Amino acid sequence: MRAAGKAWISVVVLVAGIVLLPGLLYLLGLTLVEGRPQPADRVPSGVAACTSEPRTGYQPMNPWHFIARFFDKDVMKKKVPEVEREAFWIARRHLWRQPQQDMLRWHLSSTALTIWITQHWSTAQIADTARKEDFCRAWSKRRVPGGPMRK
Repeated sequence: MRAAGKAWISVVVLVAGIVLLPGLLYLLGLTLVEGRPQPADRVPSGVAACTSEPRTGYQPMNPWHFIARFFDKDVMKKKVPEVEREAFWIARRHLWRQPQQDMLRWHLSSTALTIWITQHWSTAQIADTARKEDFCRAWSKRRVPGGPMRK
């Protein structure tokens, strides 16, 4: 095989690896999680757990969208949607109940589980589970001036 042909094959393999990497990391993160959290058994309200923000028009996260955010300055400046914040809170609570892992695995599995929750649960289920897990109270304590986050 000629050198030019080998170079093109190398480029194609490299690009394919870069394109597949977020999905593979997502699957790896999910394999590190024991079980999946269950949504709350409540009547869906369709309202954010801590605000009266309506839950319409939200697009679930995916691994490629999550990675793309790091390269888009406009998206980085925007506030994280309440749905994603609540899904992260639910994922984090679920992982706290499991045996501890090293920091890299914990971040990978919490991100993967957050993506999984936004894909498999409705926004109302996320809001009601966050409310059941007492998300609002814990979140507001951190934001209060002089609260636990202040040193």
